[in-house]
Amino acid sequence: MDLGVFFLAAGFVSALFGVYCMIRIVNYLSSKGEKVNFFLLRLKWFGYMSKYRELTTSETGEVGPYHKLYIISMLSSLILVIAGASLLNQ
Repeated sequence: MDLGVFFLAAGFVSALFGVYCMIRIVNYLSSKGEKVNFFLLRLKWFGYMSKYRELTTSETGEVGPYHKLYIISMLSSLILVIAGASLLNQ
């Protein structure tokens, strides 16, 4: 298997994990009584992340795990896709 294809596939898996973290954050906010607009989720996403960070910090004293995992997975997805695309273009 070509290394570029491997990096692209790993980036796709990392992005899917980021979507999983997004779903967990939305479920947490909904369980705490926050109104989540699923139609405008992409537009209001950073506000929802801030609200999740505030709620988990006030409850436990630490930022919730899905906030960190979402950021790590999306950044790694970006890096892997850029690396895979650059290797495929050589």
